[in-house]
Parts: sequence; structure tokens; C-alpha cells
Amino acid sequence: MSDLPKHRMTADEFLVWMEDLLPEAGKFELWDGEVVVRHGPGFEEERSQHWDAKGAMFLALHDAIRRAGLPCFAAVDGPLVRLSPNRMAQPDVLVYCGPKVPRDVQEVPNPIILVEVLSPSTKKRDHGVKLQGYFTLPSLFHYLIVDPERALLIHHRRGAGDAPETAIVTAPRLRLDPPGLDVNLAEVLAS
Repeated sequence: MSDLPKHRMTADEFLVWMEDLLPEAGKFELWDGEVVVRHGPGFEEERSQHWDAKGAMFLALHDAIRRAGLPCFAAVDGPLVRLSPNRMAQPDVLVYCGPKVPRDVQEVPNPIILVEVLSPSTKKRDHGVKLQGYFTLPSLFHYLIVDPERALLIHHRRGAGDAPETAIVTAPRLRLDPPGLDVNLAEVLAS
């Protein structure tokens, strides 16, 4: 793994630093100017249960977008989301609507849905600072947390006054409005 920067950096500096990394270096986020390791050498690697749930969630959202005929796109395991000038997160799956982002960008500017799949090393951040940080994005309407251990999904949705409203989902279908998606969760919850 490359040496992590010892100095605080901005989101723009972080993007430049990320461009020079090899894929096997790991996955990183920027939190309050400090680089945080998500996955990498010497760090807990993803287990099959995690990548199965992540893939199933991506496919469920992709299929829902296709069925709805909306100008939206699902992305898995890669795009970064800028939460502030010194915070960037890399959700497991996201959905954005509007024009497709150019092929050479690392960042999606206005996600409407963000998804994290829980793992032992990330669950505290996914339920805590990420929940708080994600809802600072004006474009975000849904933050979904997949718990593959318990075969359930936690749906945080922007409610009245922008306060998140939370529901536990165990049913095989979920309506995400906006943008107007009917998501089949059967494979996600079976993971």
C-alpha cells in the first residue's frame, strides 16, 4: 500500500492523489482532510457476503431504473462523492439522475441514492458519520444500508424539514420516490 499522506488535504488534492494510486493499493476516503483507509493491504478485505450484497444492490437499482425508463444511472464500487471541501466518501453503490458523467471523472456531483453494505470494519462509520455526512448533500433523498448478516435493509429517507426518517425493510420490494423506482430486493436480502 502506498504511504498515506501525513498532511491534511482538500477534496481536490485528494482526487489528484487518488489518480496516482494503483487499484491494488486499496480504497480510500477523505474525512476532515485526513485520508481514511476503507479497504487495502493489511486491512480487512471484503468477504463474499459483502461483494454479493453490493452486486445484488447494484443490479436491483439498475433494473429498477431500466424498468422506470428514467434518465438515471447506477454505479458500483468506485465513484467518489464530495460532502464538503475536505470530505469525500466512496459509497458501495450510488444512483444519480440527469446527464451521464463523463468517462474520465472520479466524482459524482449530485447523487440521489447512496448505498453502503455493512461489514465489521465499516458498520460504525456507515451508521454514524456517513449517515450524518450524506444528508448534508441537498441532492440526496435515500441512504440505504444493507445488512447482509441479518438479511435486512435500513432505509434512511429525507423527510420533512430535511430530517432523515428511518425504516427497516425486510419486504422484497421498496419504492424510492424520488426518483420513482420500484426496487426488487429479493436477491439483495437473500445475499
